[in-house]
Amino acid sequence: MKKYTFNWEIQTLLEQMVAAFNDVIIKRYDKNKQLLTPSDKKVLYVYAPKSRVFNYLNNPAPGGLTVPVIGVNINSITRDNTRVFNKNEGFRVPYANEEESLPYDKKILQPVPVNIGVSMTIVTKYQNDMDQIISNFVPYCDPYIIISWKIPTVNPKFPTEIRSEILWDGSIKINYPLELQATQPYRITADTTFTIKGWLFKRLDEVVNKIYVIDSDYHSSVFNNNLLVDIDDIFTDYYSISARPQF
Repeated sequence: MKKYTFNWEIQTLLEQMVAAFNDVIIKRYDKNKQLLTPSDKKVLYVYAPKSRVFNYLNNPAPGGLTVPVIGVNINSITRDNTRVFNKNEGFRVPYANEEESLPYDKKILQPVPVNIGVSMTIVTKYQNDMDQIISNFVPYCDPYIIISWKIPTVNPKFPTEIRSEILWDGSIKINYPLELQATQPYRITADTTFTIKGWLFKRLDEVVNKIYVIDSDYHSSVFNNNLLVDIDDIFTDYYSISARPQF
């Protein structure tokens, strides 16, 4: 923990989620359900909790928020024990030295699997707008969607893809204003949550050359003559040279 570790994983995952959802379009229809033209309007996504979204809407400023709008924010980060492996496990990925064009391998230590809880608040003026927004994302979240990002600590010359699930909780709570002041605008809100199954990576320092061939010869550094004993010396204590049996 004495080594600084920060790889932008949380921000990257949230940006990827918003990018996946950021194509919500609403259209305008007349009372006969006939499409009015031009009518396409892209719904704005902002990173802000529900209270802040309403604060911006109730205190409009030039270039500020207008409905319909969708606010997202992180509400929790928990370790996913179902994806926890051996602490010493890991894997290697291709890597390139910036100063040299030599290929390297970098060992990726086992990252920590985390579930990032994300709250989403939809604010509209019309029920038809709310229905269109819900219909724009719910059909694609059955049972989940996949986002793609890169291992953040690897040289971009050799990007390594990670695929993470985004799970919708399957529930949308819709709120209608029951009491309004004379100057208070009418707003419909809907709240739901998602879980991003991501990873937080440990600090990586190890970069090693690939091992292709090992050529080696083994020799004793010091040759000890005493390790070899002449067989005649073994019998010296029992027979003299002249008394040895003759064959």
